[in-house]
Amino acid sequence: MTDHYYSAQPTSPHRLSRIHLTVRGISLEMWTDAGVFSKRGLDFGTRVLVQAVTLPVSGTVVDLGCGYGAVAAVLGRVYPQTHWVLLDVNPRAVELAERNVLALNGRATVRMSDGFSAVPSLKSDAVLLNPPIRAGKGVVYRLFEEAAQHLTDGGVLWVVIQKKQGANSARAHLESIFAHVNLASRESGYHVYSCTKTLTEFTGSKTELGG
Repeated sequence: MTDHYYSAQPTSPHRLSRIHLTVRGISLEMWTDAGVFSKRGLDFGTRVLVQAVTLPVSGTVVDLGCGYGAVAAVLGRVYPQTHWVLLDVNPRAVELAERNVLALNGRATVRMSDGFSAVPSLKSDAVLLNPPIRAGKGVVYRLFEEAAQHLTDGGVLWVVIQKKQGANSARAHLESIFAHVNLASRESGYHVYSCTKTLTEFTGSKTELGG
């Protein structure tokens, strides 16, 4: 079976290499390896997500399913007062991410974690997610729900998903969890949704006022 984002124990032989990426005015060299997502360069969906995201000037941001850490490495430079928590189930990705965010000078913490399992009490101001589509809808929707539980009031989940891979149904599910779901960007079939948590929500579902 081919290794992918959600491979908790990748079996591919190691092929450690360096790649160059440029996005949001940031140019970086990053370490990648076989058995991690998009090892040859920044994938298009992640690029669309990074270009669309607006973060608070300061605060805690979660890169959920961080891979080798490209999102945090870039946006941590764009927003130099933010603090980052990078989570991934893949041990190779975690090791690479630790190397790739060293330049953030202590503003990033990397954990091997299935969803938020390694940081159960964490509250964040934003969560960024390019979901593991091949892991199945059940896993993807669970990550949406966990993100909502781990956001502060007013916090935002940013999700990128391709239309042909279920963007419309994903939006419908997000709307059952979050009070406000907006299409923040759309490019070449990829949709970026910004999903805001508010005081009107219970954990995992949207409430109705006055009922």
